[in-house]
Amino acid sequence: MQFTMSMDLPAAPDQMWGVLTDVKRISECIPGCEDVQEIERLSVYKAIVKQKIGPFKLEVPADIRVDEVMEPERVRMHAAGSDKFTGTRLSVVMDVTLVSEERGTKLTVDAQLEVNGRLATLGMPMIKRRAEQNFQAFEARLQALLEKA
Repeated sequence: MQFTMSMDLPAAPDQMWGVLTDVKRISECIPGCEDVQEIERLSVYKAIVKQKIGPFKLEVPADIRVDEVMEPERVRMHAAGSDKFTGTRLSVVMDVTLVSEERGTKLTVDAQLEVNGRLATLGMPMIKRRAEQNFQAFEARLQALLEKA
């Protein structure tokens, strides 16, 4: 499944870069993201992602690797993990891009998600709807974080 989502933010790209690379702060904006560990800055991370999608409750320990960094405009990363209860395996490749605009920054997320196992039986529409809900929650939390700063 391919997803592209974007949002306009009232901050300059260099300010946004600082927020996006502050793992503790940005992980608080990601729905279901818990126990984030920075193994190597801008390179290797671990996290647990918890989600309820349809009848499934997932708890996925994820290994996250940063593949490419072009400061302050782009990060490419991939993450993968498996839920031990449902046997669901998730894998995502994600590009996060910051583009300067007249009133701030456009943040764009392009993601390629692969779902295998029992969760895949729900089909793309339900999984896509959850991803869109998560992105909306992420945007609201990020906006609130920026307002506090």
